[in-house]
Amino acid sequence: MVEGDSARHPCVLVVGDALDELVAQTLRVANEYEVDVTRCDDIYWAVAELAGRRHGSVLLVGRFGALAREHGRLFVVSVRNGARCCCLLDRDNPSGQDRLLAAGQAGVVFIGRVEEVESILVDWLAGHRCRDGVGGCWLTDDEFRATEAELNALLGREVDD
Repeated sequence: MVEGDSARHPCVLVVGDALDELVAQTLRVANEYEVDVTRCDDIYWAVAELAGRRHGSVLLVGRFGALAREHGRLFVVSVRNGARCCCLLDRDNPSGQDRLLAAGQAGVVFIGRVEEVESILVDWLAGHRCRDGVGGCWLTDDEFRATEAELNALLGREVDD
């Protein structure tokens, strides 16, 4: 990995019209927490962005009706790319039960109010901070996990067979 690789830094993708209240709130909160944020007009743009940003470093935010188009396939794509999803579930949600099930299987977090996006972003970021609390880096525990044999070798221990 090259230092400064933007595909490895936490990023928020928000899907929707620039005038949408959820989009505006997400942009404001992401900027406040100094997280890269990209606004996508639709799910097709979001899929293209997800393809370039693997490693689970993406939080996808949008209204459920917009993200659930194409039978909820965006949720499958996001899981495959390691992204997390947060959807605002409007009261007048026209999406069908099959799309709700697809979202549930993908681990989508649902919110009922625009203001809740901040707490979701904060919780998501908490898992992506460096050990010293500095934001902006993307390190997963798996990158530092060693097998017992590797630890024994590093520590100079002999293993009894």
